[in-house]
Amino acid sequence: GKTTRRDVGRMLCNRLLIRALAGVAGLALASPLAMAQAPSPLTPAVVEPETEESDLKHLDQIAEKDDVDLAIERGLAWLVQEQDVTSGAFKGRLPCTYTALACMALMASGHCDGRSPYGEHLRRGILFLAREAQNKNGYLGGDGGRMYGHGIATLALCEAYGMLAKPEDNQTVRRAVDLAVKLILNSQAKNGAPAGGWRYEPAGNDADLSVTVWQILALRSAQNCKLEVPEAAVGAALDYVRRTYVEGQGFCYQPGGGASVPMRCAGVVCMKALGADKTPDDQNRIEVSGKILETVNPDGGAHYWYQSYYLATAANMMGDKTRADFLPKLEKSILRLQQPAGAFAQHSGYDGGVYSTSFALICLAVRYQYLPIYQE
Repeated sequence: GKTTRRDVGRMLCNRLLIRALAGVAGLALASPLAMAQAPSPLTPAVVEPETEESDLKHLDQIAEKDDVDLAIERGLAWLVQEQDVTSGAFKGRLPCTYTALACMALMASGHCDGRSPYGEHLRRGILFLAREAQNKNGYLGGDGGRMYGHGIATLALCEAYGMLAKPEDNQTVRRAVDLAVKLILNSQAKNGAPAGGWRYEPAGNDADLSVTVWQILALRSAQNCKLEVPEAAVGAALDYVRRTYVEGQGFCYQPGGGASVPMRCAGVVCMKALGADKTPDDQNRIEVSGKILETVNPDGGAHYWYQSYYLATAANMMGDKTRADFLPKLEKSILRLQQPAGAFAQHSGYDGGVYSTSFALICLAVRYQYLPIYQE
């Protein structure tokens, strides 16, 4: 029968529980990476019955389509036309990065392999990324996306793991995830001021927060996939993020620098993704840095689309009040950029086309909280 938005939401809300049960029962695919490494301090998210009930109530609230929902539908209809049906790659100068962003947009909007109109587009895109990872020793940034692209692509693979309809496809994704996560861990800076972070190249000798946030999100998602991420790597990443904090200002691009709008929000995303919001010091860092969401003009910024992503994700992770206060402002800004055919304009972002449209859809779809990485 017809799959409703509620059905898709129920399936995605249950995905973490399925992964957790698979791990307990020993059904998860064997991972050489997981077997070789120490357990992570991150606690796997398990969907309790009352949490699922709350998620389903949330889905009922968004059942009536508004302007944002309709814009997402138009954007997706344009986006899937930009995919090469043979390779699965989406058009653009950075095939892995753009395909990963497009797949994230599809998943964030509730599309799943075998269960929704664009599920096959998602499957083809994810399998393209998986093939690229296996053909290139796990590195997904060789197309020019560098470690930015690698982190984005690894995150997309991790979020898709367990979502594909065929077991053999999920096995393919798992093997790719193992390789991609191993590269992230091996690329983490080990010494000096950059220690714990990541930079443009997988050399492991420099770091900045804008690259580091994507690696942290990928590792958080990998841990949700039952991949065990070393405690030392997580601890070092958290230490690096804390060192980018400037007292009274917020998080900055690199330790010792000045706080900026996107980096203030990127730092909040890192702290929340790592679960580092329990101590008074960490809570203060998040509160001071996240306060920018009260005054920032979402129309501005020299890097509109990546800034919008950090703004949307930080606002979502900070809870109901921040979501309610800020997301409508960002949605209004983004909706003005949609073109008649459904794509979103470049604005001051890196590129137009698949790049800007995918980021727009991801930001707009944060409200759904369909994917574990976007759940509070």
